[in-house]
Amino acid sequence: MEEKPLLHVNGKLNRECFDLISMILSNCMNSEKEVILVTAGAIASGIEKLTMSKSPQSLTEKQAIAAIGQVELIRRYQNVFDEYNQLIGQVLLDRNSIVNPKRRNNAQNTFNRLLELHVIPVINENDTTSTEDIEHEDNYPLAASVCEIALAHVMVVLCDDLSFNILLSNSNVVLNASDKDKLFEFLAGLNAKDIVPGVFTDSDTFDTLPVKCL
Repeated sequence: MEEKPLLHVNGKLNRECFDLISMILSNCMNSEKEVILVTAGAIASGIEKLTMSKSPQSLTEKQAIAAIGQVELIRRYQNVFDEYNQLIGQVLLDRNSIVNPKRRNNAQNTFNRLLELHVIPVINENDTTSTEDIEHEDNYPLAASVCEIALAHVMVVLCDDLSFNILLSNSNVVLNASDKDKLFEFLAGLNAKDIVPGVFTDSDTFDTLPVKCL
């Protein structure tokens, strides 16, 4: 979940987008599909909470504002998911959580247990201790790492135009669903048994993959 779709052109958080995400993911969970949400938006939430007129420039300021915004971001997600009686759990990760085998295993166990409890893990970078996503303004690397840790079969990326880019594990083609109905139709017909889980391309390669419309 990139930051741009979450925002209006004036930089304010887009309630409609949060509603769309919660509806889709709650529907998936009710259809016995396990889902994990990787999100951005902590800095934007902090800017809105503090009613700042411009974005922070220094890394330290961005980290501090992200700490404020993360509270607001998860509250906003909880509010929209409450409308579907869907519980969520916040998980903040940094690079050590991904590269350290013990911490990676702990993260995997947490994901699995939350999903067993029918709770959607909502994951973001821990911006106070990790700066990869802040510096690159891209949380695809985090999303790909989470998909690998969770042994996911498919990654769905919400695009700026509110269409959906779909990447199957171990695939080199991005599929695009123009709206939620086409996304639901695709996921309903997906057979996970035919997919090797947990193999996702790096961020540089992802941007160069061919896109096929559904």
